[in-house]
This record gives sequence, C-alpha cells and structure tokens, in this order.
Amino acid sequence: MAAVATASKQKPQSTWALAWRRFRKHKAAMVSLGVVITLILMAIFAPWIAPHSPTAQPTGENLADYYFQGPSREHWLGTDELGRDVLSRIIYGARISLLVGFVAAFAAALLGTTLGVIAGYFSGRPLRFYVGPFAKVAGGWKPWPFALWRVVSWVLLYGLLFLAADLAWELSGANIQALFSGTLTLNNVLSLLGLALVWGLILFIAGWGLFGQGKIDLDVIISRFMDFMLTIPELPLLLVLSALLRDTQGAVGQWAQNVFGESASVFIIITIIVLFGWIGTGRLIRGAVLSLREQDFTTAAQALGAGDARIMFRHLVPNTLAPLIVNATLAIGGAILTEAALSFLGFGIQPPVATWGNMLTKAQEYIFTAPWLALAPGFMIFLTVLAFNYLGDGLRDALDPRSRL
Repeated sequence: MAAVATASKQKPQSTWALAWRRFRKHKAAMVSLGVVITLILMAIFAPWIAPHSPTAQPTGENLADYYFQGPSREHWLGTDELGRDVLSRIIYGARISLLVGFVAAFAAALLGTTLGVIAGYFSGRPLRFYVGPFAKVAGGWKPWPFALWRVVSWVLLYGLLFLAADLAWELSGANIQALFSGTLTLNNVLSLLGLALVWGLILFIAGWGLFGQGKIDLDVIISRFMDFMLTIPELPLLLVLSALLRDTQGAVGQWAQNVFGESASVFIIITIIVLFGWIGTGRLIRGAVLSLREQDFTTAAQALGAGDARIMFRHLVPNTLAPLIVNATLAIGGAILTEAALSFLGFGIQPPVATWGNMLTKAQEYIFTAPWLALAPGFMIFLTVLAFNYLGDGLRDALDPRSRL
C-alpha cells in the first residue's frame, strides 16, 4: 500500500522529460553533447579565446623563421606556410563550420518538411486546378453564372489562337494553291503538316477548355522530383554549381559579392548544400505524414472544419518533430563534411576566411614536413562530425517511445 501511495504522489512526466531521462542514460550521447556545447562556446567567444589573429602574418626581418614553426609555447599548434597561428585559425574555423552546418541543416529541414508534408497530406488526392465552363461536376452541370468568367477568358484565348491560325493559313496560301496545281514539293508538304498541327492543337485546347477538367497530384510531382534529384551525382554537380555561383562575372556571383562581401562564399556553400540536403528530410516527413493523416486526431480536425493548412502545420508537423530533430542533427555533420570537402578541393569557402576544409588544401603539400597543418583541422572535422552523429544516435533512442533506455 505504501508503494502504491508513493507512486500516486509522483507527478506525471511530459514526453520531453521522459526523453531527457532516457537521453541521459546514453553515455556517448552525453559526452557528444558536451563536445558540441564546447565547440559552440569556442565559436562564440573566438575573439577572446584565440591567442592571435587568424589572418595576421609576421612582419619584419627573417620572415622565413616564422614559417612552418612547430608547436611551441607561443604557437601551441605551430604556424602555417604564411606564418599564421594554426590554433587561432582552428578556433575561428569553428565559427564557419558550425555556421554552415546549423544554417544549412535548418534551411534544408524547413524546405524538406514543407514539401514532405504537402506531398504526404495530398497523396492520392489530386487537386483540381481548372474546370471547364461546361464540365459536368458533382453530378450536375455548373450554373452559368459561376462559369461566366471562364467563358470570357477562354473566348479571348480562342480568339488569339484563331488569329495565329489565320496568319499561318495566309502564309501557307501558296502551298495550298500548289496542292491543287499539282506542283507539290517537300517544303509544301511540311508547311501543310505544320498548319494541320496548329489547327489540331486549337481544336484540342478548345474541347478541353470547354468540357475538360484539370487535376494535379502534388505527391506525384514532388516525389518524382525527389527521385530525380537522387539520381544526380551529387559531388560533380556541387563542384559545377560552386564554380558557376562563385563566378564574379555572373549575375548571382556579383550579387553575392555585393551583398555578403568576403563571406559570399559562405552563403554560396550554404545554398548549394540546401539544394541537395532537403531530399532526405522530405522523404522522411512524407512517410510520417502518410501514416499520421489516417489517425483519429486528423479525422477529428477535419470533422471540426479545420483547413488543410491548419491540419498540416498545426497537427501533423508537430507529431513529426522527433524524427525531424534526429535527422537534422545528423544533417549538421553531413553539411560540415560537405563544406570541408568542397573547401579542400578549392571550390568552397575561399581564403582569407578560415575554415577547417580550406586549411587542409595547402596542408596536403606539406604532410611530411609539417604534419601539424593537416592533423589539427582533420581531427576537428573528425571530432565534430562524430559528436553530432553520436548526439543524433542518442536523440533517436531517447525520442523513440519503444526505447527501454
């Protein structure tokens, strides 16, 4: 009886409180959370933590003595080929890498969630985007007052099409005369065939416009577009897009340079990552919404007269937060890796902005003479991505209601 009384006095815990209790039991995830918090604090307080400026180069005599210095008391991680402090560039590089990771993951999650919930909610429910003025709908014919505006608009369209056909008829008049005079040539035949296609198109549009209906399945369009994007080789296209967008002679490159200045390459990299990063989120949310829209709370919301937008973003999206948070956490690590790879290949964020990826670009040339140039940024990339992956793994177990952690 005492145990029952004690249990009854305990306050019920919310879903997030239970998730936090399960998350704390995941030791690797807790360590990773500490690493991520440390990296964020290091990025925020970089100007006060970094011992030197990340772009400062030595001046004065005997400049060669400052190049490729090994780890010392003054430079804990040594200096690079220009005499810049490696530790300071590592600290400032955390700003760019985390900025790219968080912003790209958030933007990709926002875009993927929007398209995924639209595709899942409207799957199998084609939207009618046009109904002809004489189309039979709802078991009867639409009253003429409601179709009057369609009649007027289509009459104007047909008038323009008939004018175009009349012009084509006049231009091919010589060919029609040749048909009856017996001097028909190949060019005349092709002109007559083109004229016949024009008239056929006019008749088809006229018939469909008056009696047809237009429907569109958003799920088919969005899903097929995602499938198409998945067939594209990502890295080669990323390199091509990066080169095109960074071209200062192009319109986009000039705009980015004028608006963002030296940080234009950061904006371009984030944009490129988002273009391909939303697909996984979109597929995940679409699958979740396909199941959630059949639940009783969705049916109840529809019965109470809630609109489609309210049901999607007020009832369905909040119920997909658990997998969305886990996927976004893993996407941060993927975005950091993508930025590092592009910067390493020279198509990413350009110097003098310090990132872990572009620090590796020159380091490969001095891997045997100055190994600290490659070890420090490489270890930071490895540690950061590993921490976010373990953090995502812990969140997945904590937010899973079937977990026994």
